[in-house]
Amino acid sequence: MIAGQEKAVYRPSIVIAEDFVLLQEEIRRVLEPEFDVIAAVEDGRAALETVATQAPDVLLVDVSLPGLGGFMLAEKVRKTNPDVKIIFVTAHADPQYIARAFELGAQGWVLKGSINVELRTAIRTALDGGVYRSRVLG
Repeated sequence: MIAGQEKAVYRPSIVIAEDFVLLQEEIRRVLEPEFDVIAAVEDGRAALETVATQAPDVLLVDVSLPGLGGFMLAEKVRKTNPDVKIIFVTAHADPQYIARAFELGAQGWVLKGSINVELRTAIRTALDGGVYRSRVLG
């Protein structure tokens, strides 16, 4: 290595699908020290297009998205881009919602109130092949 040149460090790429822009910004702030947030979109259809064109490592998705809901988005992404890790970031703690997400192949479920504490861990767990559920869910 030539003096002054640093070896490039791989930073996993993230797409955020969240219709509340202030929450998008908070998620970006939490993640950017460790990950590359390559896009933040406000509806499910835009998320599907972005995943198709950008091929991120991870898609963060809310259950309630306009245009194409989170579950339908996850189902479509799983079929078209099976290598993308899907983590739901949502306010919903309903066990049926959580079960549905994992049936669709999601690798994580993080409650919005736990973003600062758990989101980075959930992403690392998914990238390592594991599954993550917010600790507050038990």
